[in-house]
Amino acid sequence: MSDHSPVETSALLEDYLRRCLSRECQPPAAAVAQTLWRVAAEMRSRNREFFESCEQLDGDPRSTLEGVAARLPEEGGLNWGRIIGLIVFAGVLVQRHGEHKSGTPKSLAEVLTQFLEVEHREWFQKNGAWEGFYKFCNKNGADQAQDNSRFSNALMAAAGFGIAGLVFLLTVR
Repeated sequence: MSDHSPVETSALLEDYLRRCLSRECQPPAAAVAQTLWRVAAEMRSRNREFFESCEQLDGDPRSTLEGVAARLPEEGGLNWGRIIGLIVFAGVLVQRHGEHKSGTPKSLAEVLTQFLEVEHREWFQKNGAWEGFYKFCNKNGADQAQDNSRFSNALMAAAGFGIAGLVFLLTVR
């Protein structure tokens, strides 16, 4: 996916969100999709209580995701951790609403694609797009297990509680 496009971004994100709905799920074939699935699962696992609390959100999932995405850069800037947090949040919304309302995988993938490929294209390009994400998440070397553990901790710290705060703000309005 070195030469990415909005169509490829949408397909990658829609695939991830569809997999969030599936009970029996094989790992994705593409390396970047495998990495997205692995890192998102790790983030969701480490922040289980927060993401479980998001499952209780009512309201229009597309509007909720758009609101959180719009405020995300204002609340501490962008980094891969915050982007993954936003994608995991979209996965929670998909699981909560399934193929109903505006919470379909396609609909929420459109929101995320707009966010990355249009609204924050400069940041996305500067950080290598999906190839940059893949490289960032898959550091090779002799101490790969230790590096991956450090990466996980750094990713979780980078995500911070920005999304948690944004979700809270949106639900109490």
